[in-house]
Amino acid sequence: MAVSRLDSGDPAVDAAYDKANRDVAANIVGGTFIAGQDWPTLWVRDASYAIDLACGSSYPEVSRDTMRAMVSPEGVWAQDRAAHFGGWPNLTDSIVGAVGIWATFLATGDEELLRWGFGVTRNSLSVAEREIFDGALFRGCASFMESNSAYPPMYFFNGKAVGKTKALSTNMLYYRAYDLMGRMAELLGEDAQPFRAKAERLKQAINERLWMPDRGHYSYYEDAGRGLSPRMEGLGEALAVLWGVADEVRADSVLRRTPTTGTGLPCLWPRHPTWRLYLRRAEYYHNGMVWPFVQGYWAWAAASRLDVSRLDGELAKLTALAGHAGTFHEFYRPEGGRPDGSPRQLWSAAGYLATVHHGLFGIDADVEEIRFRPVVPARFSSLTLHDFSHRGMTLSLSTSGSGTQIASIKLDGAEHPRHSVPSTLTGRHTVAITLR
Repeated sequence: MAVSRLDSGDPAVDAAYDKANRDVAANIVGGTFIAGQDWPTLWVRDASYAIDLACGSSYPEVSRDTMRAMVSPEGVWAQDRAAHFGGWPNLTDSIVGAVGIWATFLATGDEELLRWGFGVTRNSLSVAEREIFDGALFRGCASFMESNSAYPPMYFFNGKAVGKTKALSTNMLYYRAYDLMGRMAELLGEDAQPFRAKAERLKQAINERLWMPDRGHYSYYEDAGRGLSPRMEGLGEALAVLWGVADEVRADSVLRRTPTTGTGLPCLWPRHPTWRLYLRRAEYYHNGMVWPFVQGYWAWAAASRLDVSRLDGELAKLTALAGHAGTFHEFYRPEGGRPDGSPRQLWSAAGYLATVHHGLFGIDADVEEIRFRPVVPARFSSLTLHDFSHRGMTLSLSTSGSGTQIASIKLDGAEHPRHSVPSTLTGRHTVAITLR
């Protein structure tokens, strides 16, 4: 399979895109994705997010085998563990497997895989509803931020206390799982209504319980004994916009008012003063660091709102981070962008690819078609993405002009009446988009 290649007219952007592709390929070991150079095993959340961001379309067979390897003996999505807070029921983000299986299905069209993933997700939701649901929100640590540095000192090595909080990102994952289960059920001839009703109730609870109107964004988490955290978490804010939990007014407010840095969107902000010294990694790992996969979702969220300026800013910041080392790192320090954590991190590379695919080119794969809604900053007069693969097709995508308004689309040189192509398309094709 040919590796996709970008011609943007900006050598730094093109080089970062190539680096991201190399990093993804280097993280395929034994036919499945590993998390990174220093994390040479399969992690459910790392792989699921990476497959959703970009790796599903790039490596559909590897994604399928990776997803198959993520299930526990009990038939549920396996929960990653952390040294500080342990695993289930303190960490409860394993439902992210639903996000990965949907992205893999879209990339493969494999209905047998979809039915299998539907069963695993249904089992996982049943366990979660029984063990960590308070009737409105799901309890558990914020997705991926399972170190002391992500929480105030009162939670120091206290997994049970963290497990009683209700984090924005983790509840976003449960909302997304219900929403996707409704779609899966419809495709499989199952009853979709119960899942859709639960998705709607959870959306309402997130907006009622976690929204902070005075700050214009969502809270990091709710603690039953202490109320709302005044901090924000970058991943949760991005997913709330991207997945439609935030309505138009809230989405615009989140994009405008969520605190950020000159290096990129931090994983949480403001930083916990206790953990600000760069002594041991565990004491700053998640304390306001810039994680490229979070930036990828933030850029994707901005593109979903056709926010050209914000997409351009995140692309520039991610490109600058890529230039600091030979690979994409796990995270970067907010002051100046010094690389830290594991080199060659899978989801970091996927975050850059997503910014190009879903952002600049506006690629939006669905069951029946791939839609295009480019978001192109003025500094790019033309863009070409070579050898982008999806199911049985390989596309050469190009844009001319800038902005978000499509003037015309040509498919293989002929005027095309739709802003999409069917997912059943096979072979090599060109899609040329003119913006006005």
